[in-house]
Amino acid sequence: MAILVRILLWFAWLGGVGWFWHASKFGTATAIALAALSLVVFAWPSSMVRRRHNELRYVDMGKEPTGYH
Repeated sequence: MAILVRILLWFAWLGGVGWFWHASKFGTATAIALAALSLVVFAWPSSMVRRRHNELRYVDMGKEPTGYH
């Protein structure tokens, strides 16, 4: 997921939690717990090792093919 989308989704999460807290639908402890949970969910790396399909890879071109004597 693109980092900008993650940041915008995190702000939407915090805005929603803040709105529910302001409307007295959530208590203070619940709002703080959901805000802390948002840090865990959105700060968690999506993949430790991510490989792009279009990356350049090293190919050893110095070896002679076998069978051409």
